[in-house]
Amino acid sequence: MGYANRIVSAQGKQPLLSFGVISDVQYADIPDGRSFLGVPRYYRHSLLVLQRAVHKWNEQKTKFVINFGDIIDGFCPKDQSLSAITRVINEFNVFNGPVYHMIGNHCLYNLPREKLLQVLNIPSIDGLAYYDFSPIPEYRFVVLDGYDISAIGWPKGSQKDIEGLEFSSGKESKFRQKQSKWTCGA
Repeated sequence: MGYANRIVSAQGKQPLLSFGVISDVQYADIPDGRSFLGVPRYYRHSLLVLQRAVHKWNEQKTKFVINFGDIIDGFCPKDQSLSAITRVINEFNVFNGPVYHMIGNHCLYNLPREKLLQVLNIPSIDGLAYYDFSPIPEYRFVVLDGYDISAIGWPKGSQKDIEGLEFSSGKESKFRQKQSKWTCGA
């Protein structure tokens, strides 16, 4: 009665699909330290944690993986950002299936949005990082761009940068008006 991926529902049936989720790898090739809040951080060790996750996903024949962002840490030296993100992507590439990435704030502290879209293979229109995918028929996953309206990640002085700065400074009433149109006032 064993299944290849050892995942069984309460009714004893194999699920339609299984997928992996990971967030905040926050790799940097720097000595261990502490976050701004004093939480211990093990920057180099994060690659080992990712390797273990990838091994487990492969072992369980996981269909795909979603990375919720922050694959490199904000403390990563800027001159090492691209090589750091490349090391992490190489670990994700060991996974035997597709990996779907999201951009996190630590990513944007390190690299321009355009570069992140390219290296993370995120499809984009006008620099936006939202997209969808369908891993099996009749199921669609929608990946959102959490930094669409943001004070970070857009070229300085661009319309998106100005909107993000206005929003973060409390001048968001026009954004609420825009949002209430498509959210039906939710």
